[in-house]
Amino acid sequence: MYNDLILFRNELKNKNVPKYKLAGIVAEMLFSKTLFPKNRDIEEFLRLVFGLEFKNYIMKSRTMIVSKIVKKIVVSDEKIEYKKELLDFINVQIEKIKTNEGFMDKKNEFNGWIK
Repeated sequence: MYNDLILFRNELKNKNVPKYKLAGIVAEMLFSKTLFPKNRDIEEFLRLVFGLEFKNYIMKSRTMIVSKIVKKIVVSDEKIEYKKELLDFINVQIEKIKTNEGFMDKKNEFNGWIK
């Protein structure tokens, strides 16, 4: 998931991100069991990025959550605000993964022969 988050971050850093890319990034993140192991973990993401809360019957199904969020993105004109909040959330997740998995402790295997 780390590599995917890096790709998402790079896409969101572009000046103009189309709505379909924004919707695709959010959908792929929400369907990820490594990023959100349980559906209740998605609630914090929805509050931070979109400022939304859904009813319990929607929160039981990831497909329903994704459909509501994608509809919100496509209909809304607040693409720039969502982009900023999503980028901040992705940066936090990347830092969490780096600290949890000890990325800095691993040696780069190519350092010995690339100069």
